[in-house]
Amino acid sequence: MKSALSLLGERQQSLLTALLHHRKGLTVEELSSLLTISRNAVNQHLTHLGSSGFIQSALQESTGGRPGRVYTLTPNGLELFQRRYSFLAKLLLSWIDKNMGEHELDICLTELGKEMASGLEHRLTQHASRSDKLQEAITIMSELGYDTEIYRISENQAEIVANNCVFQELAQQHQEFCKLDISFLKHLLKANIEHTECIVRDGKYCRFKITSPGEPRS
Repeated sequence: MKSALSLLGERQQSLLTALLHHRKGLTVEELSSLLTISRNAVNQHLTHLGSSGFIQSALQESTGGRPGRVYTLTPNGLELFQRRYSFLAKLLLSWIDKNMGEHELDICLTELGKEMASGLEHRLTQHASRSDKLQEAITIMSELGYDTEIYRISENQAEIVANNCVFQELAQQHQEFCKLDISFLKHLLKANIEHTECIVRDGKYCRFKITSPGEPRS
């Protein structure tokens, strides 16, 4: 799966990288000089990246002349640059697995999923419709490293299909790790989750059937 950064044009990637290396910010003139492109081209890229939420600007401290603007990365812009979250998470979960019994591990994974959802559920509350909430959940899962799609089964049921397992190596050794995904989706969507197919259990995909609370499971 391609990263969000790789989906941007080469010039825009270079501009974002320049701002990453100059955390205090750069002006249009400085960016033009660094990237060897015109000021107009820089402004066009800045407009696009600003509308995408990747950069921000502020008035430069006055040096006696007309104050200009300085551009910096937003938190979303910083997140474009990949970090080894998966590697660190695998180390942590491997340690947990080695030092906890099965019951303690189940509790830990369930709580971890709940905590993950707690930090992200505010993004779903910004959407009124169920469809939009589900789509936002897919966006969140993509940001976490999942390659996912959503399918509507009925008015009250849907299915999330993941083409990959973020913790596949660990889950192949200890299938209890699937409880992290289930707990995460349950608390994020405030719904019943049924894990109907699993990659580490010889499935082609990981399928999560979502049923609204109070609705019968088929």
